[in-house]
Amino acid sequence: MFGIGLHSAILFAACWIGIGTVVALLPARYIPPGAFLLMLLLVPLLPYLWIAGNPFLAVLFLAAVGSLLRWPLVYLGRYIRSKFTGEAFEGPKFDFY
Repeated sequence: MFGIGLHSAILFAACWIGIGTVVALLPARYIPPGAFLLMLLLVPLLPYLWIAGNPFLAVLFLAAVGSLLRWPLVYLGRYIRSKFTGEAFEGPKFDFY
C-alpha cells in the first residue's frame, strides 16, 4: 500500500505525533508505557524519514520528538552524566500507582 516515499514518511511521522499527543493527554499512570511504545516506534521511523525524505525533515521531526518526550530525554541525560561522573543516578519516582 505504501511505497518508500516522502508522502508515506510524512504520514507516519504525523501519526506518531498524533499518538504522542494522545498519550500526553492520558492520566499520569498510563504515560510511561505509552512513552515506551512511542520510543520503540521511533527506532524504525527516524531512519525511514531520513532516507525517504531528507535529513532536514528528520532533524525537524527529532525536535518535535524532544518536545513530546522531554522527560525521558532528561533522565537519559542524567543517567549518562552519572556514568561519566560516578555520582548516583536517581530515576523517576512514580508514586501515583
